[in-house]
Amino acid sequence: MADNNRKRNHSHWNQKVKQKSVEAGVTGLFFSCEGHEKQALQEAYSIIDELLEDPQISTAPEVVPEDVKASEAKPEVDVGDDSDEDIADALKKACDDQRQAKPGNGKAGKKERRCIQRPTGVKNCIFVSVKNAKIELLAEKMVDLTQKAPRCRYLQRVYPVEHTMAVDLSKMNEVLMKVISDTLKPNDEGKLPTYSVEFKARNNDSVARASVLQMVDDAICVLAPAARVNLNHADVTFFVQVSRTTIMIGVCRQFYDRRKYSLRPVKAVTNAVTAAE
Repeated sequence: MADNNRKRNHSHWNQKVKQKSVEAGVTGLFFSCEGHEKQALQEAYSIIDELLEDPQISTAPEVVPEDVKASEAKPEVDVGDDSDEDIADALKKACDDQRQAKPGNGKAGKKERRCIQRPTGVKNCIFVSVKNAKIELLAEKMVDLTQKAPRCRYLQRVYPVEHTMAVDLSKMNEVLMKVISDTLKPNDEGKLPTYSVEFKARNNDSVARASVLQMVDDAICVLAPAARVNLNHADVTFFVQVSRTTIMIGVCRQFYDRRKYSLRPVKAVTNAVTAAE
């Protein structure tokens, strides 16, 4: 009887999370993973932090440390009759400035977080917003890095998201027109890049694949009628990912040649091959 009256403690891990989908207006990386989302998120953070050290990817302004600013702005000490007192005051001030500039003391030691996870509301899907970075180049470097050597155990694929918005077909059409106009431009030889379209909807059935393909086709007929489709080796791939109440749009270059932006290296061939000279 006592067991029946005992209150059960149900702990819901996402009970305090009010937001259930990626908000509009953010840019970042959209990952798919094989379960273990917490471990997959740590893998993503680790690789992103490593790649953001590259000045070609990061667009953040260089931050001058506070101790350098203090040393440059420190006035010269006039040594006179009371030189002992002046030197003692100068040393005390220098020690105070050094103590305040140490990491962990107040806001001076805090580092701005450039990578923040946003809830997707979809299982095995992770979105990480990234500030001050070239998202498309960041995804390309991540794919190249992880396909050379094993770096990920749980992450599967990555998509560079340049535009996020609520589910609105008119807004999506407007964004697709802009993305296609900025991407399908002739090269130095005057040739337009070939293109393809990737679409995936998760926990949402209000956006049909046929509608997205028709929007892209109409936009290309107006903006780049000479562009041609290539379903196997497209130069650029426009992708539309629908996750619950959010539409994510971006561009992947050499999508199929990069094995659909997989974050796993190619499996080594076990059979020995004898080279004939």
